[in-house]
Amino acid sequence: MELSNIKTLLDKYLEAETTLAEEKVLETYFLSDHVAPELQEYIPLFNFFENERSLETSEEIEFKMPFEVEEKRSNRSLIYKWSGIAASVAILVSVFIFSQQQKNTVTNQEPVEYELAMQNTQDLLLMMTDAVSSGKKQLTYLKEINQTKNQLINK
Repeated sequence: MELSNIKTLLDKYLEAETTLAEEKVLETYFLSDHVAPELQEYIPLFNFFENERSLETSEEIEFKMPFEVEEKRSNRSLIYKWSGIAASVAILVSVFIFSQQQKNTVTNQEPVEYELAMQNTQDLLLMMTDAVSSGKKQLTYLKEINQTKNQLINK
């Protein structure tokens, strides 16, 4: 093949515009012993592709790896599911216990608090009646002062 055609194909290849047939032509050219000196730098690229194609992977590795990865993922997902269920149960139990304790404390303390509230209310009412009666006394004194003032002014 002519050098100008190879250069054109190589430019197309580097721009990712070649077909598979054109790439095969380039590969056979660069794997041959008759490569132009100015294109020698591209030989390792095509040698790499050829070497990678010739490598054989063992079937054991190909088939073993995906199953191991899936198994680890499924174990993790099972752990996450069960830990989520356990956390939900723990929250429900703690809420139930807390609500039961709250009900017990309210029913046990209710009569004492009721009696205390009644006593406080009665004490406050007594204080208010005392204040009102003392305030009335003060008003009677004001009334007397007003009367004497009026008598002095009218004279």
